[in-house]
Amino acid sequence: MNPTSNPNNPPFPAISSSLQQRDTTISTATKEITQLTCQLMENLNRRSTALANGANFDLALRDAAVMRVIIPTSSLGYLKAGNIYQQRGQHKEAVSMYEEGLLNVPSGDQCYTNLEKGHADAANAAYNSIDFISQLPLDIVESKILPLVFHDYKLEADTPCPYLYVSRTWRQRIQQCNNLSFHINRLPIDQPFQFRELERFSAHVKTLSMAAGRQVTFSAFNGCDFSNLTSLSMISHGSEEADIIHALESVQPTLTHLVLYTVNENTPRIHLRGVLELCPNLVSLKLTTLTLHPLSVQYPKLTHLTLSADIVTNSHEMVINILSHLPSLVYLDIFYVPDSQFLTSVCQYCPNMKLLKCGPSHVFNEDNDDRDVDGLQKLFFGYHDVYRMHNADALIRLLHDNHQSLNHVVLTGKVFAAESITLDEKSWDASLNFNCLEEFEVDALNDQLALLAMSIIRRSPHLHRVTIGNHTANQHYISNAVKGLTSLQMLSAIQLTRASQWLSNILEHHVQLGKDSTLKELKIDMDYNDESTFNWMHAIGGLKTLQRLVISTPAIDAPSDYVSAMATIKGCPSLSYLDLYYGRYPAPAETIALLKRHPTLQCLHIRASSIADRDIINLVSFPNLQHIIINAGVDHSLIRLLQEHIQKVEHRLP
Repeated sequence: MNPTSNPNNPPFPAISSSLQQRDTTISTATKEITQLTCQLMENLNRRSTALANGANFDLALRDAAVMRVIIPTSSLGYLKAGNIYQQRGQHKEAVSMYEEGLLNVPSGDQCYTNLEKGHADAANAAYNSIDFISQLPLDIVESKILPLVFHDYKLEADTPCPYLYVSRTWRQRIQQCNNLSFHINRLPIDQPFQFRELERFSAHVKTLSMAAGRQVTFSAFNGCDFSNLTSLSMISHGSEEADIIHALESVQPTLTHLVLYTVNENTPRIHLRGVLELCPNLVSLKLTTLTLHPLSVQYPKLTHLTLSADIVTNSHEMVINILSHLPSLVYLDIFYVPDSQFLTSVCQYCPNMKLLKCGPSHVFNEDNDDRDVDGLQKLFFGYHDVYRMHNADALIRLLHDNHQSLNHVVLTGKVFAAESITLDEKSWDASLNFNCLEEFEVDALNDQLALLAMSIIRRSPHLHRVTIGNHTANQHYISNAVKGLTSLQMLSAIQLTRASQWLSNILEHHVQLGKDSTLKELKIDMDYNDESTFNWMHAIGGLKTLQRLVISTPAIDAPSDYVSAMATIKGCPSLSYLDLYYGRYPAPAETIALLKRHPTLQCLHIRASSIADRDIINLVSFPNLQHIIINAGVDHSLIRLLQEHIQKVEHRLP
């Protein structure tokens, strides 16, 4: 097809034939212009087709747009753009393009009928949907489709969910799964509360969470049929005991997972024994309460228990009583711990125990354990409290008894031992090694716990990940133990001061190892009260195998020496991921400029109150940067600039 053959759509102002006959120059030039235009349109059409076939749709659409600019009354540019939109499934955009063509192209154009056919095909595709959810097996709908549909979507008790009203078929299939999750927000006392949506779909609700602070909130358990409810979470503020008990009684036949927070004096009967008596089928329980009462019968179904109770009622005898009546426990998280002596009884009463957490401020994945491995696998013990000290004898015995299964250990606080020699690995059996231990964290507030930590490190030949708190005593001895690890891949320093010598010792050791170093990841969290000079950051540039680096300075208005020290990171030849966190402070100017020539950096994450425009522009100069994540206020025009040069750009509000 010759796009210039129609006299009604010349590419340039028409020249009359009589004028061309009188002047050969005009005639010759007109012919050449027509030929060149025809060639240009044909080549743009060919290139656009090739680009689209290679999935370069944006570039292909650009060529189609140029074709429409050259000859706006030719069907060729509209047909090409419409076809590209249809190729990538944008049928509504294709309809709009064909309509624009039908409006601008003369009906005498030899391809006008193609525009009409393309418009009809695109319109049919745009408005002809396939109800796939009714055709798929129910298990696929439940395990694959619904998690995608309801990802990060909370069903509210009185707010219609659009996914439940797509069609009757959709609603029926979703209801068949009995897998809905609803949330009841805590509302002001003077705001009316209704449960229309929750009541309508209550028989198909599997998970319900509620911030209960008003009696009206509990009325949901009167008007709803929770016949399939298995998981309930209640954060109770000022609720009456009778309301909570009624709620639990109404759902107890099916309830297997319960989270209940209540520390109100009006709820004396809400304690561990009372809850288990009300809900004997529980498999998992997270309970925060004021009091504890001894159990009198066993509850073999309970496998996961998180318990926080007042220290006055949480005695050694009480903990032993709980353990002896919960023989199937796999996960135990207990806070407050009266003493450490109960540790020797944990595996005796609960032989399937895999994760044991005694203390605050640490999260273990409850399901991240290997049921086929005998013995305890994860242990957290201690309090970051200078006034609390535990006897280490029971702790050491627990460690020794489970040395063949432990893979993650966290120790913090203070300990004492009747004989300090029991803390030193030199007194242990020569064959005792923690061969499965891969991750170890310590924040020792006295020399005794530091000595125990050093002993564990020396007896862990396959330790991959180590975290050290800056308050740790005897840092020199622990750093020497870490230097002896031949499989260390990740090192994390918490609340680090800039003058911390122990980190310098470890980093310089790995610098000397060169390419034989196993260290691939380094995480550094700075102490916000420290104002000394950096003496360890310069060593980072010599780490030949370092791939991931995270530096957190959340409360330091970074001084000038920070910027110069950051320049040394350019010396890391294997670094591919860098995370810089500045908290409420702006990213120091010129930091990014110093790093922009880094040859291997692929992903950069910056979290700050703001980032200078000049530094944002410098990001386009990174030769191999593929992914940038910005948690800061940045002008949208600069974000668009980054998107033009970097494959993946994420802009998140700070």
